[in-house]
Amino acid sequence: MILLALILVMSSKLFMQKREVQKEIKTLQEKADSISKDNAELSELIKYYKTDEYAQRAARDKLNLKKEGEFAVSLPPSVTSEAPDSKKEEKSNPKKWYDYFF
Repeated sequence: MILLALILVMSSKLFMQKREVQKEIKTLQEKADSISKDNAELSELIKYYKTDEYAQRAARDKLNLKKEGEFAVSLPPSVTSEAPDSKKEEKSNPKKWYDYFF
């Protein structure tokens, strides 16, 4: 009887350890899958950055370049914007709140 109880206790400990190891393996496998997915997305992004399409778009956005045959339009500043030299009237905080609500 004592031998049977000892075997039962040892097997239950081994079973619990096996469950913990299986949980850890599952968690690590999910992390590995997530990292693989992120890696694939980054690889696609790198491929896009190496294309001529991205180079042209970056040149247009960052360097204000244009293609041959295109033209740029410059609009005058809006009427509502004030000139930087004009002095703006400073209002008190309660006055600003009053103007905001009424």
